[in-house]
Amino acid sequence: MNQTKLFSRWGLALVAVIALAIIALANTLFGGVRMDLTENKLYTLSDGARNILRDLDEPINLYFFYSRDAASDVPAISTYAARVREMLREMEDIGGDKVRLTEINPEPFSEAEDRAAEFGLQGVPLDAGETLYFGLAGTNSVDEVQVIPFFQLNQESLLEYDLAKLIYQLSQQFKPTLGLISGLDMGGSFNPQTMQPGREWMLLDQLRQFFLVEEIDAGAESLPEDIESLMVVHPAGLSDELLYAIDQFVLGGGGTLVFVDPFAETAAQSSMGMADDPKPTSSDLATLLEPWGLTMDPQQVVGDGANALAIQSRSGAPAYHLGLIGLGGESLSQDDVITQGLDSVNFGYAGALKISDSAELEITPLIQSSAESALIPAFRIQPGMDPNDLRRGFAPDDERYNLAVRLRGPAPSAFGDQPPAGVEPEAHRSQSDAPINLVVVADTDVLRDNLWVQVQNFFGQTMATPFASNGDLVVNAVDNLLGSSDLIGIRARASFSRPFEVVEQLKRQAEGRYLETERELQAALRDTERKITELQSQGGEGDAFILTPEQQDAIEQFRQEKVRIRRQLRDVQHELNKDIEQLGTTLKFINIGLVPLLLALGALVIGWRRAHRRAA
Repeated sequence: MNQTKLFSRWGLALVAVIALAIIALANTLFGGVRMDLTENKLYTLSDGARNILRDLDEPINLYFFYSRDAASDVPAISTYAARVREMLREMEDIGGDKVRLTEINPEPFSEAEDRAAEFGLQGVPLDAGETLYFGLAGTNSVDEVQVIPFFQLNQESLLEYDLAKLIYQLSQQFKPTLGLISGLDMGGSFNPQTMQPGREWMLLDQLRQFFLVEEIDAGAESLPEDIESLMVVHPAGLSDELLYAIDQFVLGGGGTLVFVDPFAETAAQSSMGMADDPKPTSSDLATLLEPWGLTMDPQQVVGDGANALAIQSRSGAPAYHLGLIGLGGESLSQDDVITQGLDSVNFGYAGALKISDSAELEITPLIQSSAESALIPAFRIQPGMDPNDLRRGFAPDDERYNLAVRLRGPAPSAFGDQPPAGVEPEAHRSQSDAPINLVVVADTDVLRDNLWVQVQNFFGQTMATPFASNGDLVVNAVDNLLGSSDLIGIRARASFSRPFEVVEQLKRQAEGRYLETERELQAALRDTERKITELQSQGGEGDAFILTPEQQDAIEQFRQEKVRIRRQLRDVQHELNKDIEQLGTTLKFINIGLVPLLLALGALVIGWRRAHRRAA
């Protein structure tokens, strides 16, 4: 017996030694081998990042500042830091001698800490009195500096994009020039509603990271000659001279991105309290787009029951707003690099772009609504309105509406063979020099911060956390119109959120049923209350409060009816949540209980089989 135990112990020791030897050998032979089993290959560099790294002409120095000791008690930071380090090393491997990575542990009161401060990195104080540095600084051959002040945990999905963007910015000697014509104030003027100065839209900040943005006054009559691409936002009331300049720029091969809108909420809000100088709330650029085969009814907005966004209603309860829609999945074209791979794009009161049957240009939808859509008169849209008002009477017409399209191909001038009267150009293009490249989006609110990005102050620095791909859509479009595509591929895979689509669909269906039943019950309740009031007001002069026994019985019956209807309303509200709660319970069981249950069942089966063998 003792000899058996001895052999067993030696056997276990031998197994342990063999296991350690195998692990050591595997580390030696396969230390550089990595396998990414995640669904979206989150730990593998995209082709766009690889192209940026391989195309570097000059060395890029990367300084990864990480307070290793201070972060040792913060597991979330330590885990994320390991991923940052791993990705930086892979970039260093692919970049070869053009990427030089240095990791620095900035200890308190050290020269390394002073250097982190010089770069502008953000030190975050911890409870233990220590300061945590967790950021990146990059420099190029002309000592230009780009930094990521602090790697935010909630932006982990953007890690590859942020790193590649930093390297890309350092590798660019000159930024391409983007001309911007905007009929909306995107720069953050005084807000009459909050009585506070507004903040510049984050989209401008994002565009300036890649392009030299040259703003052009909407009242101008010509375009600067140095712009390489053009972005036009809410072109309401542009002069013929400027419209003609845009026409000629497009025909000359200038890539152009246009945002029109049947209801620009920004303009509507700006006009509140300014009756003497109202801002136009709609724009369609019909002068240029109609001759090219594209129209938009400025009196209609698209409502989409399947993609309505949930907002807080006047009652405080969440409600789905048909005019505020979030489109992803099959609504975004996967055949065009601009929208390929984007997670979702949020729109606010978008219009429907209609392609003419006689259009000679190639017009391709980029973003479409679902088949549960219908057009809603724009006059029904009011700032601060109750979203439930739009749902009542809403009937989808099974048509998918175009919210963004691309126009390509040879195009004639929208002004024909002659420039408009009073304009004397040096040369008039009646036909495009080459196929034009134009992207049109039927919404301007898509550019506003509240529909795609959360901006907050982080220890004195402005941090932007996108929750939709609106910004990526715009930068992708400008990138593509300028002929660049490397960063587009990285942005396309940056977000990997997976919403509970079944739950959201169930909520919308339940709410639709609830609203219809609620409307009927509310009407019955109002009718009952009206009858009670009529009965109570009956009676002759001087005895208005004296009712006959029959009238008192009738009032009592109506009061009971009122109680019954109110009870029904509560039941309807209960039914609204019942299906959702059942689905939530099922999901919790699958996520929490199913795996342990399967393991327990497996253990019972194994135990039963062993017991059966011994008995045999």
